Amino acid sequence: MPRIPTAAAAVALGLLLLTGCGGDDPAGDAPATTASATSPETSEPPATPSDPEPTPTGTDGSDGSDGPADDPLAALDPCAMVDAAGLASLELTGGEAKEVGEARACRYRFEGPTLDESFTVSIELFGGHGAADIVATDVQPLPAVGSHEAVTFTGTTGGCVVSLAVTETSRLDSTAVGGDAALACDHAAALAAAAEPALP
Repeated sequence: MPRIPTAAAAVALGLLLLTGCGGDDPAGDAPATTASATSPETSEPPATPSDPEPTPTGTDGSDGSDGPADDPLAALDPCAMVDAAGLASLELTGGEAKEVGEARACRYRFEGPTLDESFTVSIELFGGHGAADIVATDVQPLPAVGSHEAVTFTGTTGGCVVSLAVTETSRLDSTAVGGDAALACDHAAALAAAAEPALP
């Protein structure tokens, strides 16, 4: 029997072994590589709360309203500070509510026997201006009226004003315009005295 050469048999055996052990996976034992896609960071920094809106304040430290927040005269009606009996004793008639600049006012009329003895007399309440805010060159102190300090001066439209201080930023002005200047101050002082008990 003829013999297969030894070298040829070795090659055939090697091929057989390689074919039998290769398995079904053509990739063999090569490690799988997984590409991990790296994307740039998309997280945003935490939101920073915006600064709060400033709280509006009014002229007198208020909450943005037109008048002062701590106006001690806000609850007073200038036309209700002197009752009917008091007005009759002063011989005042009328009682017309008005806005005079920054003051809430009530105007009365005193009819004397002559024009020189007749006056328009008013109560004016200032909730944001005290005695230190009076604009006049002839401010003169008066004796206190009740528990309130008093001064007198000539009003911007003439006439006589008697002013009662309530707080540093509030006051009552009693004004009398028309007729004799000395008589005007008498009427202004009388109305201030009649209204003073209603003040805080």
